[in-house]
Amino acid sequence: MNQLNRYLLTILGLGWLSFLVAGILFNQVFAAPNFVLLIERSYCPPQNWQRVVQTYTDLYRQHQQNLVEIESVVLFNDLGKEVLTTVPTPEELQGLRTYGRSNLQKEAELKKAYDRVKVIRCL
Repeated sequence: MNQLNRYLLTILGLGWLSFLVAGILFNQVFAAPNFVLLIERSYCPPQNWQRVVQTYTDLYRQHQQNLVEIESVVLFNDLGKEVLTTVPTPEELQGLRTYGRSNLQKEAELKKAYDRVKVIRCL
């Protein structure tokens, strides 16, 4: 009887361990894509800034539904950059003023500084 109990506990332990390993692997393989979001904050007419905010709103909703993970948001223009401490709501982004000029060199530097990036800019 003692041998049977030990055999049963071994099988149960190995079963739970395999479920744990499978769960961890599943979480790593099918994890939501993560990225740093670069938003160009150079001067943009209000109607064009609205398109930027709409694009951001779509990404923000995906972030809220855990379909993507926005690691951080960086606002930039030719005058500098601002790394936001939290992911802003679309309403907060809508209220931002745009100023300065576009700077492709600064954008390239920021792309090098972060591993995975998405860029949203005024069109």
